[in-house]
Amino acid sequence: MKYILLCFLFFSLYSKTITATYEAKYGWFGTIATAQGFFEKNQTNYKIQTIVKTKGLAAVLSHHMIQKYTSIGIIKNNKLIPFEYITYRKRGDKEYKRIYLFDHKKKTITRIKYFNNKFDGKEKFDYYAPQDILSLYFNLPLYLKDKNKIYTFYALGARKRDGRVDVNFCKKNIFESKGVCIKANLYNKVFSGDKGILYLLINQKNWVTLEGIVKNVLKIGDLKGKIINFKQVP
Repeated sequence: MKYILLCFLFFSLYSKTITATYEAKYGWFGTIATAQGFFEKNQTNYKIQTIVKTKGLAAVLSHHMIQKYTSIGIIKNNKLIPFEYITYRKRGDKEYKRIYLFDHKKKTITRIKYFNNKFDGKEKFDYYAPQDILSLYFNLPLYLKDKNKIYTFYALGARKRDGRVDVNFCKKNIFESKGVCIKANLYNKVFSGDKGILYLLINQKNWVTLEGIVKNVLKIGDLKGKIINFKQVP
């Protein structure tokens, strides 16, 4: 579920502070989670944070799980370059925190682990990627130029073994509303049986995601996300 909600958090790159709230629904379960995102930047630095909270039956089954993802770095030639990526997960009385430190010159990533606020180890991560999943999505307007091309990127938080993610424009808009339709293959299944493919509907004027869908999850129904609140401070 975390990959779905993360990808709902597309925003415009042309404002200093942005906040948005999304709601995810799944079949007859109704609302299963909400996600809130924050994006702050100045001329040289940026910070992105998303907070995902389970709701309803999903909250009961997951022991009221909360997840947070944070990307911190610099801006160079309008491109976000991460130096630090932080993941946090709380499930019941257990808390897991991971800090990933990028060394772009050496092309390595170091992972520092914490469990219940206690140091739990430090190690070199399995692979190097030039960006994380949050900074990648904010950088997509710089990358996606050819509507007939499938783009392959590598980002921390995408495919587990190497960070691969493929992105292309949809041949046909699968949403009822108007906008730019994008297909993203994260190679990470949300539930057993789905293919880890996410469809996004984006406002072309400001590159804000309006809706997202993962089709036919567990053959019960589509997992759908939709923006319910948006605020931009110039």
